[in-house]
Amino acid sequence: MIAKKATKPAPKAANKPAAVKAGAGKSAKKKKEKSDFPVQTPRGTRDILPQEQKYWEYVVETGKQVIRGFGFQRIDTPIYEEKILFARAVGEETDIVEKEMFELKSRSAGHQYVLRPEATATLCRAYIEHGMRSWPKPVKIFTVGPYFRYERPQAGRWRQHHQFSVEVFGSLAPVTDAEVIFMLHSLFTDLGLEEYTLQINSLGEPKERKEYIKLLKDHYRRNRSKLCKDCKERLKTNPLRVLDCKEEKCLQVSNTAPRLLDHLGDESRTHFETVLAMLDDLKVPYEVTPGLVRGLDYYRHTVFEFVGKGTEERPALTFAGGGRYDNLVKALGGRDTPGIGAGVGVERVIEQVKAEGIDLTITDAPQIFVAHLGEAAKVEALQLLRELQQAEIPFAESLDRDGMQGQLKAADRINAQWTLIVGHKEVIDKTVILRSMESGMQEVIARSDLIEELHERLSMTSATAADGTAASTAGVDEDEEEEEAGKKKK
Repeated sequence: MIAKKATKPAPKAANKPAAVKAGAGKSAKKKKEKSDFPVQTPRGTRDILPQEQKYWEYVVETGKQVIRGFGFQRIDTPIYEEKILFARAVGEETDIVEKEMFELKSRSAGHQYVLRPEATATLCRAYIEHGMRSWPKPVKIFTVGPYFRYERPQAGRWRQHHQFSVEVFGSLAPVTDAEVIFMLHSLFTDLGLEEYTLQINSLGEPKERKEYIKLLKDHYRRNRSKLCKDCKERLKTNPLRVLDCKEEKCLQVSNTAPRLLDHLGDESRTHFETVLAMLDDLKVPYEVTPGLVRGLDYYRHTVFEFVGKGTEERPALTFAGGGRYDNLVKALGGRDTPGIGAGVGVERVIEQVKAEGIDLTITDAPQIFVAHLGEAAKVEALQLLRELQQAEIPFAESLDRDGMQGQLKAADRINAQWTLIVGHKEVIDKTVILRSMESGMQEVIARSDLIEELHERLSMTSATAADGTAASTAGVDEDEEEEEAGKKKK
């Protein structure tokens, strides 16, 4: 699959059929059939239809390739865990634990299970359970899959979403922070993304935050009447969470709040400045954002987010983020182990790909159609499908049809370039008829030579298409040069 910038954003593929307007036909006049059966997806979820799959494959496959290229190994974990795992990891008083977890009714007493709301706690649990502390350091693992939050569905926010999660255990060094950020920057570069900002901040050590929180509380108490209802409650438990609020009136109060960066100790300041210097050397652009705290209690030192640029039509959305959590493994019952991780929201990255107008050209669309004549040829056609699959040649077929005319129409509908026809005679002769769908010309090819012949023809087609694209681009350039020359003469 090839990605390139389009002149206009690719249109969004509809997840559900558009409603039929009244008076558009007889079917529009029929009353909607009533049913007690839940025939739609649960609120906050969606089906990923075939026309959307190219985006998912593009993002997920590129992600796996880049992340593995940086030395990460894949791990898969259950989609449900003990509730206490997240209560200990992300904090009893966070929105995740208090409001946003899907709880499961367990038949076994003494267990409270929830659908996993985030990945870091789960991967820390796996690190402890499987004795990964004995693995060579640093331990670098990643996973990709669905996660669940019971929250109000809105733009870019689903109750079931998918994400990449990357974690590094066993390194305190600032270079590890820079590596994780650089890896994500490399991933987004490979995807063709440009319109985003890397925001970064330091939360320092717990003792530094403790002193800072006292100052922050005083500031918010003086402005308590200006805060939203939720932030008035957060002020009692964790004032840092007020900094994370996106309500406009809370943002105005936070903009005048003391900055944690101004209250870091020497070690924390040196750690953060080293990370920034490395990002400068790697030519990774960033913005230091003093109000960035992330939404989870376990972070310390470096935190960061990748935020897409918003427009009047769509809000700015964070599509990746993470940070360092040096005390988390110990808090979950393991040995004291430093760690840093990040999550990449697949749905949000796909939205960013579409918003930036990145056109995905599918190079694996089937150019070969397999047709048959007669019952005896069906088994031979199935054997032919297997040979094409082994040769990694994309194909389409309609073996449930018997008429040749119907099969050729099906080949036309998918814009196949060639149709392979197998009949009774071809089965006996061990041959195949190769029909050009453009010219209608047919030729007989030995089965033993077929795959090599197809590879050669497909290569020629790809080369011709590439030459045509280059010629078209050159023509545009020449037209622009002539137009510019004309302007200068005037």
